[in-house]
Amino acid sequence: MKAVIVCNGSVKDYNVIRPFFENAGYIISVDGGAGHLRKLGIIPDVLLGDFDSANKEDIEYFQTRGIKAEQFPVEKDMTDSELAIERAVEKGADEIIFIGAMGSRVDHSMANIFLLKKLLDQKVKACIADEHNRVYMFDKTFSMPRVEGYKLSLIPVTEEVTGVTTKGLKYPLNNATMHLGTSWGVSNEFYEDIAGVTIGSGTLLVCLSRD
Repeated sequence: MKAVIVCNGSVKDYNVIRPFFENAGYIISVDGGAGHLRKLGIIPDVLLGDFDSANKEDIEYFQTRGIKAEQFPVEKDMTDSELAIERAVEKGADEIIFIGAMGSRVDHSMANIFLLKKLLDQKVKACIADEHNRVYMFDKTFSMPRVEGYKLSLIPVTEEVTGVTTKGLKYPLNNATMHLGTSWGVSNEFYEDIAGVTIGSGTLLVCLSRD
């Protein structure tokens, strides 16, 4: 089951974002994410968070339509986003897409990106998506279809990632070792319709991005 988690980060073009909701079995509004969902005209299954950044009118809008609002304390050990992924997994999600998970707060953006590691460890397919990026994390072989106008970046998030071999990309790697802190894998270009990446060991942050 695919779950979509909508946070309070930047969303500017709702037409680009809307397709990510297709075939979603469960939708969670996180805090101020209710405002994005209201503009999209999409009804979530639950409103969740401490609501410190939520517009009261947006919360009431969904409550009057029978959607439950579950409020948590502002002072807690998890972010609202992490509470949301726990709820999604509890509901049976094996795929999670985050919307509005990146924005002006680099601490929140990075914390959300590294929630992908928690989901990777739980064998849950996950992606953070916005108008310019689709962000994933992989620790084994994967394939990525070409999206017109997007480039593919491979960024190590462990001390080293060994046995990296790519196919279908303009700048190939062959049994390469990539080290944490290198920009070696940034902004590769698709050469074929599907790119394949083999990983021997380690973990890569994978970004499909456009300007």
